[in-house]
Amino acid sequence: MRHSSTLSRLVVSSDSTSASAEPIQVEVIASPRLTSRRERKVENAIYSHIRAIRTLGRLEINTDEIADALSLPVLVVNQAISSLKKKGVKITNG
Repeated sequence: MRHSSTLSRLVVSSDSTSASAEPIQVEVIASPRLTSRRERKVENAIYSHIRAIRTLGRLEINTDEIADALSLPVLVVNQAISSLKKKGVKITNG
């Protein structure tokens, strides 16, 4: 899985005041074990957030709200929700 973020763009320059340095692409490849561990942590955080919202009495929440609350991209939230569905978590639409 490839992650794109500002951490993958670096400016390399011998002079720290140089304004003409061009960004270069640096590809960071995480091991599958670390990636799956990270995905499980994200799923757990999302599931916990949903349970907390339900405990507070709300029965509806959308992925945008979850993404904002957990500072995650909506795409990551959607992927985690899909994974949770496959694991048997009941998700209702609309």
